[in-house]
Amino acid sequence: MRDKKEDEGLVDYLTTGRYQFFVDNIIPRLQSSDMTNIVILIPSYYDFIRIRNHFKRESLKFSQLSEYSTNKTITNVRRDFAEGNVKYLLTTERFFFFKRYKLQKVQQVVFYECPLYAECYTHYVNMLSEEGAVSTLLYNRRDGEKLVRLVGEKQCKQLINSQQSTHVLMSE
Repeated sequence: MRDKKEDEGLVDYLTTGRYQFFVDNIIPRLQSSDMTNIVILIPSYYDFIRIRNHFKRESLKFSQLSEYSTNKTITNVRRDFAEGNVKYLLTTERFFFFKRYKLQKVQQVVFYECPLYAECYTHYVNMLSEEGAVSTLLYNRRDGEKLVRLVGEKQCKQLINSQQSTHVLMSE
């Protein structure tokens, strides 16, 4: 039987590890990219705040949409994003769940973690508007239950058991 304290330590390790990987690897790659209109979808509100605070500390130009955004804010952010005035748009999975807005001119979607709802993943991937648009999904071995909803059981096993750190998935 597992100790509750051991489980809490594991959860803290996984969330801190994901955050550190995102800050050390993904953000610098996004900054060096010529792409604009990058959506970063973050399922957990706690992680959303943590990443938002990092963007503020680093003085990165971004906008944010969450389940707490007003209709006026949503309209303004969507317009600014579509016009290319904002490179990054941080958003929560709960924003999708409650609002389900379609964003225009999305060039890249970064999933900070596997979304809880598979339709959220599909919704954002289908927003990719241009040829060469990219979707990035961060996952680890413990995300298998969520990952199987997104890619299916066979593909999930291949991804989880692979020794490679990067995978390219293409649809037919």
